[in-house]
Amino acid sequence: MRGPANLRSYGLLVREAQVLIAREMVGPVLARKFPGGGVEDGETPESALVREFREETGLEAHVLQLLHAPGTLMSPWTNAPYTPLYYAVAADGEPAPQPPEFLPLRFVEARVLFGAEDVAEPEQVALRRALDLAA
Repeated sequence: MRGPANLRSYGLLVREAQVLIAREMVGPVLARKFPGGGVEDGETPESALVREFREETGLEAHVLQLLHAPGTLMSPWTNAPYTPLYYAVAADGEPAPQPPEFLPLRFVEARVLFGAEDVAEPEQVALRRALDLAA
């Protein structure tokens, strides 16, 4: 049985109304995104998220809950299908870019991401849900 197209897991780490974001090229767009990435064969979305979060930030993420599962979408930036899952996560420590990607990471005020052209719409929905959870 075949899984969803390009299944991806992302983690939202929220601390005091700030969320951890990475900058990464997605097609032609330098996007602000949440740490995470592709689910590999034999992985659950949650185990893939823990692995990807460690690979990108150096932090051990603990998956708290699923925030948003919008189904398979067509990326406006790559014109390819993808199936994102967004999770609330907890992690101790300070994130640091990890080799080989060295993605720029930082905490930003969550509110500045709403309506931003370099933040995908499903990520904005997930962020609203994460902020409701953190409140």
